[in-house]
Amino acid sequence: MLTATATLATAAFTLLAPLESQLKKNSLSLTEAVVAGAKTQLGVIRLLPTGQLNRPKIQQVADKLDDANDLATLIIWTRRAGRIVVFVGTDRRRDARIAPTLAATAFRARSRTAHAQVNDVLEVADRYRAQNGRLYVLEMFKAVDYVGQANSAVRSAFLDAALVGLAVALLLGITLSSRLLRRLRLLQDASRTLDERDLGTLVVPHDVVSDEIGELARGFATMHARLRQQEDARRAFVATASHELRTPLTSLDGMLELLADDLAREPIDLADARERVARAQQQSRRLSGLASDLLDLSRLDAPLELRSEPVELGETARAVAAEFDTRAREREIALTLDEVDGQAWAQADPGSVARIVRILLDNALRVAPAGSTIEIRLGGGEQPAIEISDEGPGVHADERELIFERFQRGRRRNDEGGFGLGLAIGSELADRMGGALELLDDGEPGATFRLTLRQAAH
Repeated sequence: MLTATATLATAAFTLLAPLESQLKKNSLSLTEAVVAGAKTQLGVIRLLPTGQLNRPKIQQVADKLDDANDLATLIIWTRRAGRIVVFVGTDRRRDARIAPTLAATAFRARSRTAHAQVNDVLEVADRYRAQNGRLYVLEMFKAVDYVGQANSAVRSAFLDAALVGLAVALLLGITLSSRLLRRLRLLQDASRTLDERDLGTLVVPHDVVSDEIGELARGFATMHARLRQQEDARRAFVATASHELRTPLTSLDGMLELLADDLAREPIDLADARERVARAQQQSRRLSGLASDLLDLSRLDAPLELRSEPVELGETARAVAAEFDTRAREREIALTLDEVDGQAWAQADPGSVARIVRILLDNALRVAPAGSTIEIRLGGGEQPAIEISDEGPGVHADERELIFERFQRGRRRNDEGGFGLGLAIGSELADRMGGALELLDDGEPGATFRLTLRQAAH
């Protein structure tokens, strides 16, 4: 409304006053042109044989000019005995009441037409020389009330248009503002209940309009989806952590109590004590692995930049395989490394590459049966890669994508448990290094995971 009012006021200020001024200028120009033409006609009227002006002819021309130009009156002034008097006029009753003020100005003027406006009457006077050599002044009175009428009509039309425009602006403003407020109120209600309801039952307004509020609604929907995902992950973490941490802690506490009982007896049962210590160490390692996974997860959630430098994959694979050699021999599992001709260089973070290989080997050793083989294959060329294959039960078809998500574990897992973070951590690390971690569908028994990285810059 304010914008429409300011626009209309500006338009009225810039239109109405200049329109009236222009109409007055046009009226003056037209009247001056008529006076100039009339002077020519009057100046060429021939004298009578007596040498006098042909007054009847002059009156005839004056009356004709008056009728043709819709004049209020037309007067031809002359000077007699020092006074300015009417020589010929077209309205005798009115001519007698008109003072020769403008005519006197015209007599004194040399090259400029005199003019004035009284109320709605425009007066234009100019002198001319007749055939007898004397000077006369031709004065025309032109009614210009049509200027005010035209300006009034335009003002009235403009006012009507302004009222209609303001009414339309008000109607559109109410309609649009009501719609905008309704959309904003839905967002406001959803945001207020964000911390009061379950994120799963919260109704997020669906807004497809391409404007700022639509962008805000879509941003709110995205935020809700992320919060819901994080809430689901948090609940899964709490549920999994309460289960996974309770089991080793309870087991560790029980074994330490039994170990304390063994040490308190006489004589000490060393064999049983050693067995208790071994089991306690196993549970401790399990807790250490869970803590390591949680630490890696917190690092991934933090805005931490990874290093980017040339990494020789064969050297990294051999170093990580050596870490698992003892564990593999205990389970009678063979670790083999199939290297490519030459060296396989990748552009990546050395620690992250080693972490991914550890995750893959740890998972393979958990599921691989005794007497089987875990094969590590290296690939070079434009896409350097590391593949790790085992002869375990494999991954179910509907879990091939699920296993790369946080807190998700496959159905076929042993009793060692875990948070289901290993492959999720490996996948995110690979993505941050510009590579990918994927499960190959090679049709062979077991599972084959491939880590693909960017080729090292030479």
